[in-house]
Amino acid sequence: MSSLKGMFLFSEKTCGPPPLVSHGQIIQPDRTTNETVQYTCQDGYQLHGSSILKCILSQWQPTPPICEPITCNDPQINFNGYIESLSNNNSSRYSIDSIIRFHCSSNLILRGPRLSKCRFNGSWSPKIPKCEKPIPCAIPSLPANGHYRNLRPFIQYIDDGSQLQYVCGNSRYRRRIFCRQGKILPRMPKCFNNCQVEDEQIIFSKKIYRHREKVYFTCNNNNNNNNNSLPSINNETIYCINGNLSKQPICQKIPIICIVPHTLFLRNIANTTIPSGTSFQIGSSFSYTCIQDYQPINQSAIVECLDDGKLSHHAHCVPKSCKEHPPMINNGRTIFHSTIHGSIARYKCFPGYKFENNNLVKLICQFGLWLPKQLPKCLPIFCPNPGPLINGRIYVVLKDERVSPLPIRSEFRSYIPNVSHGRTIEFECNSGYVLHGPTGLTCNHGRWMPAERPRCIIEHHVQPNIIFTG
Repeated sequence: MSSLKGMFLFSEKTCGPPPLVSHGQIIQPDRTTNETVQYTCQDGYQLHGSSILKCILSQWQPTPPICEPITCNDPQINFNGYIESLSNNNSSRYSIDSIIRFHCSSNLILRGPRLSKCRFNGSWSPKIPKCEKPIPCAIPSLPANGHYRNLRPFIQYIDDGSQLQYVCGNSRYRRRIFCRQGKILPRMPKCFNNCQVEDEQIIFSKKIYRHREKVYFTCNNNNNNNNNSLPSINNETIYCINGNLSKQPICQKIPIICIVPHTLFLRNIANTTIPSGTSFQIGSSFSYTCIQDYQPINQSAIVECLDDGKLSHHAHCVPKSCKEHPPMINNGRTIFHSTIHGSIARYKCFPGYKFENNNLVKLICQFGLWLPKQLPKCLPIFCPNPGPLINGRIYVVLKDERVSPLPIRSEFRSYIPNVSHGRTIEFECNSGYVLHGPTGLTCNHGRWMPAERPRCIIEHHVQPNIIFTG
């Protein structure tokens, strides 16, 4: 049992809360002076009575509606057979999702579905079938080039609802016709003959084609005695139509020639004006040049017409490649994989150096030139002056094996503004002072490592305790 959903406030001077409706709920409450409520039913229930109640003279009017279960009518009314309930339903009305089975008398045939189900809208789906008196069908005449299968002699009629099978010619595909209330369905089609093809000059994809099937074939090159000719096939599409070809395929000999292709960026061919589509005889050749900023796709610009009617290679021009490798830069290296048009060369600075302009770190090969012409620059990375060491000295460590196998130290000058990447400085305190912190720092990409700075503090000597014994 369901009740109203939600709570609504109503004036005590009017009607108070609206009455409850089992399996129903209130929608669209009106809080104006003439209070109005509207009822609706839950899924599977239908409303009987007025869906709208108004507060009139302190009473809700008219009488509240009722939500009753949706049911389907007894289909026996429109069915001239008998019905079997599959849902244990004993009443004349069926609840939602009830399923029934239809049966006909022995002398009648069921036309339609055998099962039906009660839907939420109170209707049966599929629709109620009918029991009809069977009407036999006269067996139609055999189509030309066709025969029935498993049909006894002297049979002139077939029963309503039965079927016959027939085959056209020697085909292995069976076709069916059905008897429906004295009519043969579908309409009796025709049987068409196949096409059987054979020709010494023509090679067909197969020997037998069905009606309306497209015919595929090629010419037999083995029967061609002239080495300077090839077979030609007419371009019309051919079909098999009831045992005959729609058109007769033709293979004829034509001279073997080479055709100059349509090629972009050609300046001229053999210094003459030769349009695309011009033909050349076997064994002849032509040369071509390209327009500015383009080059032949092959090393040779001479193209020969071969015996099979094909060109030795394509006469095609492509953008020029860069003849040289991309230029080198100081304090950096170049990374590239090709010099053809569109190739990219990237630059990378050595450790301790950085680009002057990060936007200019690559070149592109464009029509034979590496562009832009302005090259990137790798500038050294410096560390700032470390500042003085109070009560101590700073040394720069120089290592040059040509001078000495051991590092050479030179005193750091305070006026030096910065120190280059990779250089090391060492600290040493004056006499009477002790170094606290790292003994040295190394310039690493503009930063001193480690970051801690040392200090020189006064060395304190602890007097030993002297014990005299007597």
